[in-house]
Amino acid sequence: MLKQVVYTNSNCSDIWGMFVEQNKKHTNIDLLVICDTKEFPIKDKENIFQYSNNDNYHNVWVEALNFFGIENFIYLQEDFILYNNANDSKIEFLTNELNNSNYSFIRLIKSGSLNNKLYKENLFEIEPCNYDVFSMQSTIWKTKDYVNIMNNVKESKWLETPNYKNFMCLQNISGLYYYDNEKKRGENHYDSSIYPYIATALVRGKWNITEYEEDLSGLIKNYNININERGVF
Repeated sequence: MLKQVVYTNSNCSDIWGMFVEQNKKHTNIDLLVICDTKEFPIKDKENIFQYSNNDNYHNVWVEALNFFGIENFIYLQEDFILYNNANDSKIEFLTNELNNSNYSFIRLIKSGSLNNKLYKENLFEIEPCNYDVFSMQSTIWKTKDYVNIMNNVKESKWLETPNYKNFMCLQNISGLYYYDNEKKRGENHYDSSIYPYIATALVRGKWNITEYEEDLSGLIKNYNININERGVF
């Protein structure tokens, strides 16, 4: 069964409450957590894989996914805040589509410079040598393919570097993205109707008011967050 997997760190603990409550409100897909502490606010602590801040980023992911033992997962970060209902049944359908294909992932948002190469209705191909073939956005992954990428790229820190794209191009690893004529949000991505989330709530550690003023302002107020502690971007 498909799971969500969120990678986070205690330096973002001030937004955990918002992330968890919005996630529970808007999707029934189970949430698993990769974190440097068991203090992440979910009831079942067995769903938390704890890492050390001295661990290499790629090893953390490989060990965590082996620990969870799942075939597919949705990649998340703690500032991917859901603001409307996810289409869980459609996401499950897309997961089956993915598993019956030669592709490695389905991105749930249109992001980057993509070529609108239609695969099936609302699904478009991202070629392996496209500069934006790898993206740290909400994405359904085949676990074995994600582990393969992590094991070979071996990034020690959380960074979206060209090394991912270079390896995927060399190995001819491609994927799909879902797009249903959603509106553009900022310069590099569109909204997602299937997994409506703030992409991303933090930019350089500050609240992304520039792109999500209406959505974020209400949430920050509802969760009693002092916006001045981080500041705004």
